[in-house]
Order: sequence, then structure tokens, then C-alpha cells
Amino acid sequence: MKRKKVEQISFSEKGLRDDVLESAVAIGIPEGTAGAIAEKVAAKTAVWVATRAVITSDDLYRRVAQEAEKYSADLAYVYQNRGKII
Repeated sequence: MKRKKVEQISFSEKGLRDDVLESAVAIGIPEGTAGAIAEKVAAKTAVWVATRAVITSDDLYRRVAQEAEKYSADLAYVYQNRGKII
């Protein structure tokens, strides 16, 4: 049985902030509000990531969804279903 080669990527708070901002604007959150949400979600997620040696992208998306839920249920839904066909 062949194993799928795992690609390793490094976490980037700025990259996550930009991704959250883009997703928030795409679902209709005003840009100023989306920026504030993106800052808070990225900062809280970065603190969480720093305490772990290894995480999967699914772990990251679950954590982002958990943090985003505090500000927008729609944004949290986007991250809960990231990578799935809706």
C-alpha cells in the first residue's frame, strides 16, 4: 500500500490574517470590520499554534472556525467546511 506524501508547510500569522480577511469580505462583512476580525482571529490562532509541535490543516481550520464563531457564524461556517464540497 502506497502512502501519500505529506507536504509540510509553515504557519504564517500574516497569511492566515489575509485569508480570514478575504473570506470575511467574500461573505459580505464590511472591510473595516473584516480587518478587525481577521486580526483577532489570526492572533488567537497564532498563540494556539505556538503551543503545538505539529498540526494538520484540518486542526488549523477547526481552530480558526472556533475563534471566528465569536464574531461571525457565517465566517465560522466557511472554515468548518473548508476543503469540503458544499
